[in-house]
Amino acid sequence: MQNLAFSISSLLPGLIIGVLFSIVFWIQLKIKNKSRMKAYVEENERLKSHLNAQMQISAKGNEALQKELDEQRRMNENLRSTISTLKEKPGRDKLHVLYVYDKAIQLMFEKHPAFSTMWAGALKEAEYEIDKAHSGFLPLLKKVFKASPKHIAIKSISSEEEE
Repeated sequence: MQNLAFSISSLLPGLIIGVLFSIVFWIQLKIKNKSRMKAYVEENERLKSHLNAQMQISAKGNEALQKELDEQRRMNENLRSTISTLKEKPGRDKLHVLYVYDKAIQLMFEKHPAFSTMWAGALKEAEYEIDKAHSGFLPLLKKVFKASPKHIAIKSISSEEEE
């Protein structure tokens, strides 16, 4: 038993020293892990703030680009409507009224050169003649060989000078 007591008594200080070393080593690891965790958290916060700053800059840039894009779309639509307005040719109804007025002027000069009050009657008569001219074979020829309003006006002025 003395041998057993001797071996336990000599083993106990070594065991205590080993446990103390392991506790100290464990505490050091905990401290290192806490400092690493703190460094990771700080790095994470720094990266979050950097990402937030980048997102704000990108958002401002995207907003400016979106405003410019909307402005360009609005200008494009305005230009498109302007072009379509400028490309618009006079319709048949406008040309019809023009031909009626020209015919009325011709009739006025032929029948009543001094009486401008007869304009309304001459206008109605010219409109009747133009409407009558739209039915039959002559309208087909007129559609194929259109006379421009300038030629009609020149013809009416020259017919006046001949009289």
